[in-house]
Amino acid sequence: MKLHNKLIMLASAATLTFGAFTLPAYADEAPYTVTNGNELDADSYKGFKLYRNWCARCHGTYGQGMVGPNLADSLNVISKEEFFQTVENGKSGTIGSMPAWKANVKVMEGREKLYSYLKARADGAIGVEKPKKSKNK
Repeated sequence: MKLHNKLIMLASAATLTFGAFTLPAYADEAPYTVTNGNELDADSYKGFKLYRNWCARCHGTYGQGMVGPNLADSLNVISKEEFFQTVENGKSGTIGSMPAWKANVKVMEGREKLYSYLKARADGAIGVEKPKKSKNK
């Protein structure tokens, strides 16, 4: 994504001021629900389980980074589309590389749920702790 598009995304997450006029910027609705500090909605909890099984060995137990980058930070910088592209096609970096997961049906079918879980981490909606499945959903 080009810098221009990232700046537009950052600006859309804040209140915009034009001279004497202040316009509220409405962010997209969060793709997750967290209650009681660590209870995730059913789909985001499935994303946690998928993450635990396929991603945690490189990205850390809670997305904090290890061999792979800190995803809790990364999801505040990259778009959802960039996340999906990286999951599908992998990525080579200066230190290492991430494998492409396009041949893994479970990962590809669950990437929306995976994104929801990681976005909850990135947004700080859930702390560095093991989540639980919400009893509400």
